[in-house]
Amino acid sequence: MFGLMKIIFLGTGGGRWTTLTQALKTGGFRIHYSKRIHIDPGPGALVSLHDKGISPLKTDGVVVTHCHPDHYNDAEVLVEAMTNGMTRQKGVLAASKSVFDGYDGLGPCISKHHQSKVGSKIVLEPYKRFKIGEIELEALPTKHRDSTTTGLKIHSEFGNVTYTSDTAFFDGLSKNYRDSRVMIFNVIRPGDDRIPWHLCTDDVKNIVKDVEPELVIIQHFGMKMIGKTDAEAKSIEDATGIKTVAARDGMEFDVSEI
Repeated sequence: MFGLMKIIFLGTGGGRWTTLTQALKTGGFRIHYSKRIHIDPGPGALVSLHDKGISPLKTDGVVVTHCHPDHYNDAEVLVEAMTNGMTRQKGVLAASKSVFDGYDGLGPCISKHHQSKVGSKIVLEPYKRFKIGEIELEALPTKHRDSTTTGLKIHSEFGNVTYTSDTAFFDGLSKNYRDSRVMIFNVIRPGDDRIPWHLCTDDVKNIVKDVEPELVIIQHFGMKMIGKTDAEAKSIEDATGIKTVAARDGMEFDVSEI
């Protein structure tokens, strides 16, 4: 037993224009369980941590699912915090191949110097399992412009928490999430307004009907979602019968109480 498991949203925006305008914050989210893990620390992650009263020094793992700025921008400063100002060899850095080495014209986006200071490095690949302390995580396949992108499954005593990262819908996507208790979706556009490499609300409805988690959380909103997030969450809940929440910047969920 590790006690409480919290999900803390430091930013619920995603995509180029939401990032550039900061219409929503883009700091990614944290899992606080037996260890503290920062996932996809985009622009403003460090500032949002301080705004929430969370010390970045209390970071045990940094996970970067792919090499786009709204997911990696503050990763190096989080590594500096995790390693106590680069003075201690500690913490886990898990990231896609593109983040570490560069791939298909993208990256690398974390310097070799920063990579050398962490306690361990994990290259994310579909279905690869790894641990940050006692917490077991698993990388899941996606279909995204950065072809090395992965989603995540976080195994816990409260059930599995899964995260799609950025992906288009594809045949077989749902089967990777069927043991989810909580699903976190990156939803860039409302309704059936699809763009390549991303999910829209209607895609989420189809996945949720197949997976049947206990709770759906939508986040990582593009500009066309702004002002519509609660309505889009309600449309998912109405279509699926599954409780659905639109995350807000700074929102916290206690998975142990769901």
